[in-house]
Amino acid sequence: MKKIAYYVVPVLLCLIAGLVAGRLQAESVAVWYPLLAKPALTPPDIAFPIAWGIIYLCMGLSLGRVLRYGDKRYVTLWFLQLAVNFLWSVFFFYLRSPLAGFVDILLLDALVIVYICRVRHRTPSAAWLFAPYVLWILFATYLNGYILVKNPDNKIVTQNVLTTNIDTLSNSKNRQTMKHTLPQLPYKTEALAPKMSAETFEYHYGKHLQTYIDNLNKLIEGTPYAEMPLDEIVRKADGGVFNNAAQTWNHTFFFLTLTPDQQPMPEKLAAALARDFGSVEAFREAFTKAAVGLFGSGWTWLAQQPDGKLVIVAESNAGNPMTRGLKPLLTVDVWEHAYYIDYRNRRAEFVKNWWDLVDWQKVADRL
Repeated sequence: MKKIAYYVVPVLLCLIAGLVAGRLQAESVAVWYPLLAKPALTPPDIAFPIAWGIIYLCMGLSLGRVLRYGDKRYVTLWFLQLAVNFLWSVFFFYLRSPLAGFVDILLLDALVIVYICRVRHRTPSAAWLFAPYVLWILFATYLNGYILVKNPDNKIVTQNVLTTNIDTLSNSKNRQTMKHTLPQLPYKTEALAPKMSAETFEYHYGKHLQTYIDNLNKLIEGTPYAEMPLDEIVRKADGGVFNNAAQTWNHTFFFLTLTPDQQPMPEKLAAALARDFGSVEAFREAFTKAAVGLFGSGWTWLAQQPDGKLVIVAESNAGNPMTRGLKPLLTVDVWEHAYYIDYRNRRAEFVKNWWDLVDWQKVADRL
């Protein structure tokens, strides 16, 4: 049993460290890492857990060989490299600092190479078990370095996505006070019935959106936000100012993307969706699943990354993809006030009918 424990315990330690690191980096992997400029050699996402699973197994077995046959003075070196390995996830993903991650991984490279050089004389098998590890982290060093260089200061360029229509939220004649008002819509409030009734529109557009606008104007009065365009407020504010600014922006964007006279999807939009989702139908299925499955209130978005790739983003409450450096192209409001009058709790039916109201030309124009 003791011989088995030499191998099992180190492997378990590695796996536990990997699981904890995975939990710490989960949010950044989902919402931050995809936005970074990365080299063409970047492996697909599925490769990372597979690679690390194999590496952790080899790392644990290597320590097991050292404990059983080698010089136990190298145990400290093994634990030191494991700690530095773990800290890389903290620096790069949890703190979102490619610079700190790069410094850490350079130290990790050195520790792993020193470990291999020292144990290979006493326990060659322990050194060989580290071979996949050293190859992987050297490649990871290249990836980290590329990201550091191509994403200076860890800033992702945010594109201005406000269209001419959405500018109606601000009074362009008085840019210093930026009095926000209800947007002018290119259709009548009853034009979207029966898929969206006049009663729903009256409450959703005429009351809910108006309330957000009124609250925003009160909150920003006498503050630096009063001189900012709405999209800038969304990107910079927090708390109540952000919530009301984002809800104003989101609702305006939503209403301006609806039409009672839907036309076929432009070819350039269809091609972009097919490129990034496999097909237009696959995109619709994935988007619908995200919208219907979003827990609580929020928005589901089709957005464009700085590299041009289209992605689906589900945001809770007033969330807006501009805060992630993404360019919004399309959104559906899945707050209950958007559909409860017409559909009660049948969100899926609302989303199904909403597809027939999307102005695809406007979506394509935002590409």
